[in-house]
Amino acid sequence: SSTYANNMGPDKLTDGNNNTLGHTQQEDNPWIKVVFDKPQVISSIKVYNRIGYEARFDGAEFSYSKGDIVVAKRFLSDKEQNEMRNEGMTVLRLEAGQYPVEFTASKGFQLDSASLNFLSKDSKTYKNFIAFEKRNPMVNLQMGFRRDDGSTLNEISPSQEVNSYEFKNYEFSGSINDFPSPVLNKANANYLAGVREIGLRHDYITELDVPRLLVKSVEFEGPYYETWPTKAHTSIFIDSPNSAKPSIYAREILMDFMNRAYRGQAHLKDVSVAYKVWEESYKLSNDFSESIKDALLVVLTSPQFLFISENSESPQKEDLTDYELASKLSYFLWDSAPDQALLQKAAKGALNKNIDVNIDAMIKDERFDRFATRFTSEWLLLDKFDSVKVDTKSYPALTKRMRRYLRQEPVEFMKYLIQENLNLSNIIHSDFTMGNDLVAQYYKLDKADQQGLKFRKLQHEDKNRGGLLTQVSILAGLSDGHESNPVKRGTFVARKIVAEPPGTPPPNVPAVDEADKSLTLRQKLEAHRDQKGCRNCHQKIDPWGIPFEMFDAGGFLKPKFEADSELPDGTEVADLNEMKSYLINERMDQVAFSFMKHLAIYATGRKLSFSEVAYLKEQSKVLQPTGYKTRDILKLIINSHIFKTK
Repeated sequence: SSTYANNMGPDKLTDGNNNTLGHTQQEDNPWIKVVFDKPQVISSIKVYNRIGYEARFDGAEFSYSKGDIVVAKRFLSDKEQNEMRNEGMTVLRLEAGQYPVEFTASKGFQLDSASLNFLSKDSKTYKNFIAFEKRNPMVNLQMGFRRDDGSTLNEISPSQEVNSYEFKNYEFSGSINDFPSPVLNKANANYLAGVREIGLRHDYITELDVPRLLVKSVEFEGPYYETWPTKAHTSIFIDSPNSAKPSIYAREILMDFMNRAYRGQAHLKDVSVAYKVWEESYKLSNDFSESIKDALLVVLTSPQFLFISENSESPQKEDLTDYELASKLSYFLWDSAPDQALLQKAAKGALNKNIDVNIDAMIKDERFDRFATRFTSEWLLLDKFDSVKVDTKSYPALTKRMRRYLRQEPVEFMKYLIQENLNLSNIIHSDFTMGNDLVAQYYKLDKADQQGLKFRKLQHEDKNRGGLLTQVSILAGLSDGHESNPVKRGTFVARKIVAEPPGTPPPNVPAVDEADKSLTLRQKLEAHRDQKGCRNCHQKIDPWGIPFEMFDAGGFLKPKFEADSELPDGTEVADLNEMKSYLINERMDQVAFSFMKHLAIYATGRKLSFSEVAYLKEQSKVLQPTGYKTRDILKLIINSHIFKTK
């Protein structure tokens, strides 16, 4: 802190250790020139009047200018000052050099002295400011229409990060047909409801401070095509020396399209059927393009396109052909049809011969994100987190934006485990998670390096966190949005984590009595279990769910809880932490089997036979010595007869 006192002449600016930072010097009132010997970060500006007490009142403000940039911060009113007496007025980064600083005030205020406070690098404010500087704002283009009660705007394409202080072009493109059409009241020209609106917005993050944007100009162009004819057109109407010969060119178009649509080599019989449709349509209309559309309509509604078909020559199990393997592998790991490169490998017979190498390449591809999203969502029932109505009064931090990124956490977590080939035990407990600044803020990871909205590995030292079971999307999704629900959470563990699902409950089973406030949750569950038809199921559910009573419906640790439980095999645990240790140390074979089972069901798109379940049970023990590496598990599934045969 350094103080400039009136009538004292130049004054040194020093830090707490009396190191010189710069100096001030009085000029014509009310100006003071502040000179910094090196860049500084200032936390507050305080003004004192002649009577000697700090004057923070409405009307006083501090401003500095350098070049064309001017920053001003209004001082706190009396009411604000009482509420935030210890807060800094503002935080500024000032480079080395001279700064004219002006204090102005109303009501005859006279300057007596001024104080500049310099932030310590160890202070929380300094760290928050440095984190703020590292964050980049996002820009977003949206479209919608105006309503009586406001505007409805929907994202045209994902937000883009603004990572430069220089003016740059940011392009957004989308089809206007994908957005609502305006419906105007033509009888009233002044009635604006229904007018289409396009909004260029700073994609603000209410939970985090980020720099704001300065927009120089906006340009709109449409209809917009990267090339003409369009890529969609040329992908169907391919280049050919026979383009002037309709009958030959039509067959070439259909053969090329059907090879892609049917994920391999289309049978000549199927091509002939489509060609006949084109031929009949062309005779009637004499319009080549429209006739091709008629033929393609038949292709796109055929079973060969809509279903992944595997042709067998006998009732016995047979190996997949190379094209069938390419298709099955692509839909498993990329959730899409095989691309040209994969089909070329299949044509050369190089796909199955180097299957592990090809799997590694597909996992590194950005399209692997689709697998992580779909498999994780289906396996962990993340749709429950989407649909649960959270009590916003009890859990105000679970905003719409926060929920969006918390839902992505388990997806990024599983993708990271497989891409890095980490031990499967991480799904039970880990010393890290995957998140961005918002996720870190929700979990109160103060030591997390601030990097904005990009997901990355976040280390933590919280003994009560780690793995999938304590991620908010799981805990909140398996609640009623207001209170925790041990039955839902216990059923989740039994079905998804240890693959020991309870039986189907008999009809007309009464629900747990939620209205009786005289009993604790544990007492209610015990009373429910005593009812006829309830005990057998709940003996396999409740013991897994009660340890989760450490966490409320928002995924926060409860101040008081009863989480001790006797697990189905008689093991006693004090809380969820002990249950996680039990799963890793005593039941990891079963956890691995459960994961392999759900992965195999997703990969094949069907239920498993008894022999296939027994096979996975055996294989879950084979991988035990290496720690159940996640990518190795995925490769085991693909290389098994479960996946490679039909």
